Amino acid sequence: MLFTKILVAFDGSNLSKKALEKAVSLVQEQTRISQAPHLDIIHVYHYPSVASTPYFVDATASTYIIEQGKAIIEEAKSFVPAELSVKYVLLQGPPAATILQYAEEKHHDLIITGSRGLGPIREFFLGSVSHHIVHNAKVPVLIVK
Repeated sequence: MLFTKILVAFDGSNLSKKALEKAVSLVQEQTRISQAPHLDIIHVYHYPSVASTPYFVDATASTYIIEQGKAIIEEAKSFVPAELSVKYVLLQGPPAATILQYAEEKHHDLIITGSRGLGPIREFFLGSVSHHIVHNAKVPVLIVK
């Protein structure tokens, strides 16, 4: 199956690195046999909350969270060959919902994500991002283990 727009969720975890490597491989393989698909790499940062009550996030903490997000995007760039045309996206919000909304708005036809990310405690209480994506995506999802 050939894809025209691929979205990769990247959070800096080992499995998201594997997912990104798989996406790059897929793009390179498809480029050899037809037109290169468009590749977007997305990182979604989310302000912490406990039991649905947001912490008060001061300007320093907010700046730190955004800077961490930018650093994760920079890390993603190190996994992508220079010859590939890639769009890097940094958004704020609940990760799974934000990824799905972005994929739908930009008409992606494949989402690639790792099976687990950086938040095992959050996943235990709220359900994993990849699980939510698989069950709610309107396009195929490739989960990398």
